[in-house]
Amino acid sequence: MKYQKIQHKAAAPLPFSPGMNLLQQDICLPAAVLKHNAIQHNLHWMQRFAQASGVLLAPHGKTSMTPWLFQQQLAAGAWGITVATAYQAQVAADAGARRLILANQLVGKANMAVVANLLASGIELYVCVDHADNADALAAFFQAQQLVLPVLIELGVPDGRCGCRSNQQAVSLAKHIAGLPALALAGIEFYEGVIKTSDTEHSVRQFVQQAAALCKALVRLQLFTHGNLLISGAGSAWYDIVGAELNKATLPASMQIVLRPGCYISHDQGIYQQAQQLIEQRSVLACKTGDSLHNALELAVYVQSMPQPGLAVLGFGKRDAAFDAGLPQALAIYRDGRLISDQLQDCHTTKLMDQHAFWQYSKDLTPQIGDIVLLGTSHPCLTFDKWRSLWLVDNQYNLLQQVETWF
Repeated sequence: MKYQKIQHKAAAPLPFSPGMNLLQQDICLPAAVLKHNAIQHNLHWMQRFAQASGVLLAPHGKTSMTPWLFQQQLAAGAWGITVATAYQAQVAADAGARRLILANQLVGKANMAVVANLLASGIELYVCVDHADNADALAAFFQAQQLVLPVLIELGVPDGRCGCRSNQQAVSLAKHIAGLPALALAGIEFYEGVIKTSDTEHSVRQFVQQAAALCKALVRLQLFTHGNLLISGAGSAWYDIVGAELNKATLPASMQIVLRPGCYISHDQGIYQQAQQLIEQRSVLACKTGDSLHNALELAVYVQSMPQPGLAVLGFGKRDAAFDAGLPQALAIYRDGRLISDQLQDCHTTKLMDQHAFWQYSKDLTPQIGDIVLLGTSHPCLTFDKWRSLWLVDNQYNLLQQVETWF
């Protein structure tokens, strides 16, 4: 038997072939896996929700930075892909996206050059502006390139991140853009996920209504100059409210509503599971869309050490999984390919180090070194970015293919 040189931390030491299985220890662990059926369920669920809501979907690519997933989302009907940087825009375009929202400010000549190349190649691409100085720099660069850059005015909230802090400020910026060459004002962009108040739902509704009012004001002032107009918001926690409020606002018929959730594609066992439960409590449409989103991203790890009763050390750490919004928690434990238990509610990951996890297990469980533990994570964005390659698996953890990330 001849082993091959491995190229990443979850690689297979033998050449890939049909019948290889994670639970049979055919790949190095730890590994991040995507469950194929859950991925397909999630992308079709969100596409049905968007269509029933009368909105377009441009899922945020920064969540996964996985071209294979971008292609799946586009094939399911996504209008485009959202990105946060010029580099991400290039990756999404290379994956086949023809429409892109760069939901961020485009700053710096090298980044502008990347976007200019995409525009010149026929990509429909929108970027955000929230300050006259940025608009001036963009106008100067793209005029020199003999290109017209579609821009969206970003609306923000006090003490939030980017964005104009008031509609008055945004209107002033729109008037400034109207006097510049090479820029075409194409709409409004906002992100409600930064809002945290004593009544966040009410505050989010008000903010979306404010964005709609800004859009109408700019229409009245005839400040939109691009042929395709859009208003875009919504992360993965409030997409139901954003869609509903924008539809109620009776925007101009030419204005497209584009939602940008990203984490739905893998979902999680933490903050987005909780957010989805709240969405289904307040949205009749979400309940009618079908069975809820499924967790599709798991970590597979070994029991590495059994240093004392009740404590096992698992072979993963901060270099492998998100830990900013709750630690990964065990879903199931296997031994020699057989399920030992999937009732692990009384077991808890309590601490992560760089390559080790402290796992307190219940008295009725007797783990052994070499057992495989499957864990769910919270906040998938910061698990995806720990991996160069992920394994696509079926429900029996047969290995279907590797998919690369491009962080």
